[in-house]
This record gives sequence, structure tokens and C-alpha cells, in this order.
Amino acid sequence: MNFNPADISESMRKRKRGNKIVPEPDWGPNNPNVTKFLPYHGAYIQLSENNTVACRNKSFANSITFSERPLQPGEIFLVEIEQNESGWSGHMRLGLTQLDPLEMYRRQSIPQYALPDLVDMGKSWIYGISKAHNNILEYMLDTRVLGVDQGYMYVKYGNRPEFNNYNSHIETCRGSVPVSLLKPTRGCDDILPTDMGSRIGVMYIPVDDKEAEMHYIINGVDMGTCAKHIPYKNTPLHVVVDVYGTTKKVRIIQLYHVSTLQAACRDVILHRMNKRDIPALPLPKLLKDYLQYGT
Repeated sequence: MNFNPADISESMRKRKRGNKIVPEPDWGPNNPNVTKFLPYHGAYIQLSENNTVACRNKSFANSITFSERPLQPGEIFLVEIEQNESGWSGHMRLGLTQLDPLEMYRRQSIPQYALPDLVDMGKSWIYGISKAHNNILEYMLDTRVLGVDQGYMYVKYGNRPEFNNYNSHIETCRGSVPVSLLKPTRGCDDILPTDMGSRIGVMYIPVDDKEAEMHYIINGVDMGTCAKHIPYKNTPLHVVVDVYGTTKKVRIIQLYHVSTLQAACRDVILHRMNKRDIPALPLPKLLKDYLQYGT
């Protein structure tokens, strides 16, 4: 590993206030490229870090959250599991809904559970994330070859994205996404989908001018079609994340904003070394805390 702690940007060392590192303004409220949770959610959800982190503060239910804005065709919504809580059964639920989150909030009708409650309300495609990486659902795969050009992959109607070592980026409707961001940080390659550090994403791909198919991306692997015949042009599709059961806290991984130097340094370091080795680095405690926890 060719990593020298002295190469960390001086800006990271200087951005301190009191005994805490002050993050650069990555997640400003007026930044249109930042992906957030909608501030209308289940009763036991607490949002933080400008609505990019969702944590269940009690029980195991009443923890449904929604994307702040509708998902676009081909756009990836990605979260990382930051904290689990033992003593419960089941795990995070993830999917899409055409129900209006704001209207549900106004009517106090956000259900306790995404499954089965929200699905039973109709116009929702949601599944539970399981420990079994390869058999979360019985998928119907479309493996037609994609066009690849200079390490970039292009998502086209009816195609299944292949996130492999030959593609450094995937082109989406909102811009180019490094494939490395879809994967866990170094040292977490063998984790289960439900483990801390796991990165779980959802997207939908139109197959014609009326219907789309929903895909999960789990730790950098596209799991194929898990829901078909979604009438994506009828009504906007919001992402649903139910922070359920053993899953206690999730963070949105920003795929489409322009990273600051501080955040970019952290990403590079975490992809080149095991996160468990950070405490042994010859760095100030504040920097090590930022590398480990992002705050």
C-alpha cells in the first residue's frame, strides 16, 4: 500500500473549530446536487447532517423515510448501513413508491411498516434486504451486453448494468458515477448485505415509453430486475427506505455532487486501507475521527 499520511490535504488539518473538525460545505441546503431524505417520515426517525442521515431512535418500526425528490430514470439512490442494533429480527426495506409522501404525512397515514403496510396501500414496490447476497429475490435477469467506452458504461433502455472491474464509471441520467462509490470501503469486501458498511442502492430502468424495471445494487453488484411493469410515467417515484429491525442508522452516499478536497481525501484513504487500521495512523485524533466517522 503506497499511502503516506503526510500527503493528507493541509485543508483537512486546518478546518477545526474547538475540538471538532468542521466539514467543508458539501451538504449545503441550497446545493441542488445533494441527495437527501424528505423531512416527512415515520415517528421514530431522526434525521441529521442536513437530512442525509436517518436513525431510528426507538423500537423497531415507525421508521419509514423517503427520498426528498422523485428518482429519475437510471438514477441510483445509494445508502450505507452505519449502525445496527441487536435484539430485533428483520432488516432494512428498500424500494419505490408512487404514493405522495407529503400527503401521507399531512393525513398522518405513514404506516408503521413498509412491508406489508405501504405495499398494501398500492403503487409501491418494496422488498426486505436479506443476509443472503445472491438470493434476496428470485431475479429475472436481462444480460444483454452494454456499450463500454474508455472505462465508462452507458445505461440504456432494457439493459442490465454490469458493475465490474473493467468499468471505472457508470453513466447515469445525472452524470458519471465512480463504480468504487457503489462498493464498501476497503476491508469490507466480504460483508453481508445487512452488515454495517454495506452499501445498498435502488434504481429503475425504462424498458419502453410506459414501463420500467427496478434493480437493486448491493455492494457494487447489480442484482438484476426485482420488479417489473412499473408505470414510471404515470406518477413520480420516490425512494422508500424503511430503517427496520436490526438496521438502526443509514447514510445517503452522495453520488452526484462535486466532492470537496476534504471529502475526496477521505474517500481515497478509505479505499486504500482497512478502516480498522485508522486508529494506528500517526495522525491527530481529530483527523482519525473524521476518517472513521466523517464528522
